[in-house]
Amino acid sequence: MDVHPYEEAQGFQRLLDLPGYDVAALVSKSGKSAAHVYARLSLLQLIPTVAEAFAQERITASHANLIARLPQEHQADAFENCWRKDWQDKEAHLLPAKHLSAWIQANLYLNLAEAPFDREDPNLKPEAGACVACPRRSGFNTSLFADVQGDQCLDAPCFQAKVTAHIDREIAARPELVSIETAWRAPKEQRPGALQKHQYRELAEPDNPDAEPPCPSAKGAIIVFGKHAGYTVTVCLDTECPVHTNHRPGEVVAPPPVMAPAPEQETEEEAAQREAEHEQRVAEYKAEQERNEEERKVEFERQQKEYEAEQTRREKQRKARVAIFDRIIEHAPASFSAAQMRIFLRLLIHLDYSFLEEVATHFANGDENAQQSEDEIVLAALDGTADEKLTGLALRLVLSDRIGIPHENQPDLLTEAEQVFAPKKPKAIKAKADAPTKKTPTAVKAPLKRELTRKKAA
Repeated sequence: MDVHPYEEAQGFQRLLDLPGYDVAALVSKSGKSAAHVYARLSLLQLIPTVAEAFAQERITASHANLIARLPQEHQADAFENCWRKDWQDKEAHLLPAKHLSAWIQANLYLNLAEAPFDREDPNLKPEAGACVACPRRSGFNTSLFADVQGDQCLDAPCFQAKVTAHIDREIAARPELVSIETAWRAPKEQRPGALQKHQYRELAEPDNPDAEPPCPSAKGAIIVFGKHAGYTVTVCLDTECPVHTNHRPGEVVAPPPVMAPAPEQETEEEAAQREAEHEQRVAEYKAEQERNEEERKVEFERQQKEYEAEQTRREKQRKARVAIFDRIIEHAPASFSAAQMRIFLRLLIHLDYSFLEEVATHFANGDENAQQSEDEIVLAALDGTADEKLTGLALRLVLSDRIGIPHENQPDLLTEAEQVFAPKKPKAIKAKADAPTKKTPTAVKAPLKRELTRKKAA
């Protein structure tokens, strides 16, 4: 009889409580790997709700292991994301463990390699200590987190507290830094004095940190909120800057030329030559800027034409798909053939949970259904549909969200449905007209004058 993983974990723990037992001894005695033992022991960290669901086999061992590795304050949220209730479900159904893993990676794991602060600093948040010695990270126990890429922080509040402390420390040490925010939030939530996205332009970091600023308005800044919070960047504070305005993203813009400084000893001729050379560089710079501007204008016009052509093409395609949809509904049979039932079931399998929105919009009439839910609107339409029209309603239900142009690598189910429900009639080929019947040539009578001549000769 197989032992439930949770019972196995309890057995391992009882052995560890005995003198002389550690994980290495358990590995030796049980013949299991260290990763297996650690995974089982981690199950004992499950909060009661999740542990009960696991014991009742409502979730799998894969789900339980993923949740058990999390701090207990995050386990309830992770458990909720194990489930989903679709329109056809009476109760929520369990999602595959890979969905839970993806949710955890996206919402709870924080890559320590991307942290803006020093992970070895124990004083940034004294009560937490240094990250390198923290057990609330995946790198602390690689046997338990063998499937996790990189060293991930499992304590988001602590991570964020360290980012905030790092920002405060940097601003105090470098008061010349400009505070910026890279994401929008309500004004009352914004950090006092921090610039918003429309008030600066982020610049590419120079290869040489000691190089001259690319423009007079270039300043060092620290991101206090948004993506890459805690990192320092270079920004231009002049929204009308001639160097950084009206250029393509990622384009390296050369700063305007600056006259070379005068040497200690310089003749008038040398000064005039230096000034002439500077004027020449300025003229070349302006010509280059004008040429670049013209190229940008031409490129913009080209892209605009391509965009408009693409929009026209897609609009034409969309109208054609609407016509296909209408034709399928109009020609819906009273009952489905085997081929039609097969495509109908394919459509049913690919049905999106939000399909009722499109159908309800079709059946809604002004304010009459304003107080009804989508389900109520469609159910009312079902009650009012004649028996011979039920197949048309069924096709509308499964095809309404297939009118849009499918993405690449996505099946075009509307076209598949067209082939079995409303195939296009082949164009009639006109038969070639029969060749005219050749008439037997009739003898041509000789002219009357020639006939009279013959008679006289006789």
